[in-house]
Amino acid sequence: MNRHIGGFRFLLIFLMAFFFGAQAAFSTTLPANILDTIKKELPNASVRFDGLISLPNGTVYLPVLPSNPKRNAKGAVLITVPAGKKLAQLPDVVLFDSNFALLKVVKTKDGKTTITDSKNIPFVVKTGIFPQDMLVPPGLVIPDDLQIMMGDLKIATKSSRVNEIFKDTKKTANSSANTTIVPVPYMVGKTMLVTTLDSKVLSVLPSDSTVPKFTLNLENLPKFIQPVCDDKYILVASAGKTYIDVADIKQEVLAKKIDLSSQPSEVILNSDKSKAYVAVSDDQAIFVIDLKSMSLLEKIKIKGYPKNIAISANDKAIVYQDKNTGDIYTLALDETYLNRYVYNASNVSKLAIRDNNIYLISRTLNELQVIDTEIKDIIYKQEVGQKPVDMVLLNNKLYILCAAQELDIFNLEDFSFEKAMTFSGKGFLKKLVMIPGSDMFLITNISEKKYYIYDINKNSIVQTVNTNVYINDLQLISKSIK
Repeated sequence: MNRHIGGFRFLLIFLMAFFFGAQAAFSTTLPANILDTIKKELPNASVRFDGLISLPNGTVYLPVLPSNPKRNAKGAVLITVPAGKKLAQLPDVVLFDSNFALLKVVKTKDGKTTITDSKNIPFVVKTGIFPQDMLVPPGLVIPDDLQIMMGDLKIATKSSRVNEIFKDTKKTANSSANTTIVPVPYMVGKTMLVTTLDSKVLSVLPSDSTVPKFTLNLENLPKFIQPVCDDKYILVASAGKTYIDVADIKQEVLAKKIDLSSQPSEVILNSDKSKAYVAVSDDQAIFVIDLKSMSLLEKIKIKGYPKNIAISANDKAIVYQDKNTGDIYTLALDETYLNRYVYNASNVSKLAIRDNNIYLISRTLNELQVIDTEIKDIIYKQEVGQKPVDMVLLNNKLYILCAAQELDIFNLEDFSFEKAMTFSGKGFLKKLVMIPGSDMFLITNISEKKYYIYDINKNSIVQTVNTNVYINDLQLISKSIK
């Protein structure tokens, strides 16, 4: 009996792979005609990279891939349960003219998560299969006679890490005497992701409060956090782990692991934010991740072990430094992946690249250096404030943050330099974070529980916000998280 079931399962998977063409690992990209119908009937629906469909009201649909797909289908709804419903009315079962189907996740009277009774599901749907890389809601109960639809898909328990990564912090709402702030206009409705140097917890803070709305419990100290895909997901790498966690903010689950077989240490995004380039600490490689499918595209072999990676605004090149030797290289982002040595430097805090120039800040020399990639030498250098730690290239200027309470500006048009401003406070400044749609930066302070909001045009701090933690890393999400 098991042999027959296994053979049938293999047949289903084979037919599904044939139906969806050559997309790797049963690509979770839904058929175009189905997506068109969903967008038309449910314009607010979100389709996750693994095929799961969710709506703002909390409704979730699981896609079922057909074992016997019909050709020349238009993506029209053929059958619904209850009968006669439109897709916008959110029926429990939706069967399309291609035999592709959607099953709504429902709750039983005793609170269990499941789907509609199997007797309500058409036979042609029962012969289908769920996408094999999909994360179904943890604790989902599938009727025994529908287990074959699972294939090799595993259902996480409610107590598994995928469901426990998000923790509500309502119980800590009164932990601070001053928890409410009035954000500057450009910060209204935004959310901050905050990590510290000594905690495995990532705090999610609304811009009008110093108390986290919830936290993400990581497996180890975070190496990086990066919101992606219009802030629907967060890429998280933890120390000592060889994979990247993909956290689904809306569903509040850990949706996927992307295994690199090496420890990820840094991440950068291309200009349209469709790809992530990941440096690893123990391999001579940079990994490329497709953020639409959340899948590993390729592993680029490079010279040296990369750190301080940066990408040009035109996406034509990456610059990085070998953590062992201090050698600086460029990597062409074309079919050649030409990897060229440029220069050697020590104690580099940050790199940036534009046209034929590499900009670096040296923490020990307290210096900005400009290196020409063609002649492979310094063409300009300038003293900056003490302990430069971060740098942002914006329009035609470099904004250089110095830990010893200083922000400097370097003009790229004429290589002119001005000492922009000094801070009146104390502590160790750490990071510059651009506020989208504005001419403002968030500036973090790792040794004082506060962050600043700096206005470029006014050349001044317009707000100082006290926090409950010492901020090591901070990322900004351009939406409010409920």
